[in-house]
Amino acid sequence: MEKENLITVVDFCRYYKVDLSFVQTLEQRGLIETVRAEQAVFVQVDHLASLERLIRIHHDLDIPAENLDVISQLIVELESLHQEIRSLEQRLGFYEQFENSTE
Repeated sequence: MEKENLITVVDFCRYYKVDLSFVQTLEQRGLIETVRAEQAVFVQVDHLASLERLIRIHHDLDIPAENLDVISQLIVELESLHQEIRSLEQRLGFYEQFENSTE
């Protein structure tokens, strides 16, 4: 893994003003993955958006870090349902166009 795609957990915690234990809890719950290299722990830059989302949920809704796995799963299911709705709307639009062109 290239180092420019990684940020140390310590720097992440300092920047976002969260405790190291918060990130450790997320890792223990399987919500994030960390990379250990050169006696340091890193998170991938690609995962920052999901980490930011978890931090906002934690702070804004006062959800304990230990319960964020439930919220995260609900968000995944909600996003899946939104994708299914978009797909169905596109299919419906196709049939509506077909119906209107045959009239």
